Amino acid sequence: MNYGNHRLTTLKSPHYAGSLLSRLPNRLLALLALVAAATMTAPLVALIIQVVTGFNSDDTTFAEMADTVLWHYTRNSLLVVSGAVLFAAALAILPAWWCSHYEFRGRRYLQWALVFPLAIPAYISAYIYTELLDYAGPLQTTLRALFHWQSPADYWFPDIRSRWGASLMLALALYPYIYLLLRYAFAQRSAHLSQAAKTLGASPRRIFFTIELPLVRPALVVGCTLVAMESLADYGTVSLFAVSTLTTAVYDSWLVHGSIETAAKISCLMLLFVVLLVSAEKYQRQQQRHYDGRNPASPAPRQTASRRRSWLIWSVTGLIICAGFIYPVLCLLDFALTYASENLNSQLWQHSQATFSLAASAALISTLLALLLNARQRFLPGRFNHAQLSLSSLGYALPGTVLAIGILIPLSQADIQLNRILTELQLGRPGLIFTGTGFALIVAYVIRFSAIANGSLQAGYQKIPDNLDAASATLGQDRGTTFKRIQLPLLKPALMSSFLLVFIECVKELPASLLLRPFDFETLATYVFQYASDEHLEHAASGALLIIIVSLLPIAVLSRTQKMD
Repeated sequence: MNYGNHRLTTLKSPHYAGSLLSRLPNRLLALLALVAAATMTAPLVALIIQVVTGFNSDDTTFAEMADTVLWHYTRNSLLVVSGAVLFAAALAILPAWWCSHYEFRGRRYLQWALVFPLAIPAYISAYIYTELLDYAGPLQTTLRALFHWQSPADYWFPDIRSRWGASLMLALALYPYIYLLLRYAFAQRSAHLSQAAKTLGASPRRIFFTIELPLVRPALVVGCTLVAMESLADYGTVSLFAVSTLTTAVYDSWLVHGSIETAAKISCLMLLFVVLLVSAEKYQRQQQRHYDGRNPASPAPRQTASRRRSWLIWSVTGLIICAGFIYPVLCLLDFALTYASENLNSQLWQHSQATFSLAASAALISTLLALLLNARQRFLPGRFNHAQLSLSSLGYALPGTVLAIGILIPLSQADIQLNRILTELQLGRPGLIFTGTGFALIVAYVIRFSAIANGSLQAGYQKIPDNLDAASATLGQDRGTTFKRIQLPLLKPALMSSFLLVFIECVKELPASLLLRPFDFETLATYVFQYASDEHLEHAASGALLIIIVSLLPIAVLSRTQKMD
């Protein structure tokens, strides 16, 4: 669909779409499920085919990079990812432990506030902290005035535009992944082991490091894996800090050197790292075994924190929240007010409309596909349907740049073949229908974030007892009626969560949007990033604030619908 000439059709509600889904024939549903699963794997297959067939081609770009800078890019990627994981774990472990172990005033609000930094893209925080910490920034300027330093040779100050700086910015944005998993894992801890250790004279510190922390290792590994994958996929932060990584190499290979073969080969190298991360995470979960005879429905009660400990908790967590959320938001508000005329313009409205239309379309498609695949697995459990469901979640493991290259390869060939066929039929050349419109972006969003929709629907189905389906069958109702009258009403919260979560992720997505957006077209994320990369984020501060506000919606909804004890 071309956003220059067409408008998206009005989106139906998931309930209405689900009722239509329930009336489709079984064979058509099976065909749709098979096509959906095949589409999810198409980018990966296209990358592999491109690399295999490209070995005999004269790809001088990749050969030159392999001889000169490829190892440097790989090392930078590993260092940035490792640093982000370490920083994120350091920021998440203690707050998760305190919020699950102690009862203190304001705990309920604090534990949700610790999730807020997830709403701020790392490249926005990177720009703001660069303004603060650079040589010409207010912090170093104040230090030079206080101590009468005349030049950089008179003192040492850490350079934020570095690998460690990129790691820290990523950690500030991504640590909530680890925090949420650890907070839940700590809340389910057993009090018996800790009590036994106390009777043996163990100190609270020793109990934490020898009992509590090892017991939540699976959750910690999963959280660190998520942070590592998101850090590996990041483009905005490392690009602003001029840190060359594999992600920037993919981007430059295609848009600067025009070599799709080189971009595909580097993408496969990134996929290798993703496979290693996922394999290591699964291995850790398989090796971890816990045996606990306590009642899982009775988690250990929280202890009342003393005034001194409450002050410590609020001081540390407040500093984290200020650094990751409050300070960047205040800076953006100041930019938006100071440069109000530059911020409130027609471009912002135009890009917002386009972004929300794309995101809503992708979220609706992802939700419907997840509903189709999960419903089939519910009614017809088996390896084939389970494999389709697993394949549809594969895209979330692919970095945005890798996914974009994998989509460009088949869609560009589809454009070429379509134009050739229509020209031979003397019907004219339609142009780039697939890669020159928003179609490629919607495909990328659906493939990338279908895993989120699947997760929401799987959680929704787990709350529906199987005996409801059995009771419906005994009353002579077919699957379509059971789905429409029993399952669909009970799945409304899961459907809305799926739509909302995918919508937000689409709004925030940057790497795939940069590579796949049509000419003279911007999403909110690319619009804000272009100004940030030009050192003029203050002129797009309202766009950045809009992304943050939209990204906070799931947290606000979850805080009202789910009680985080």
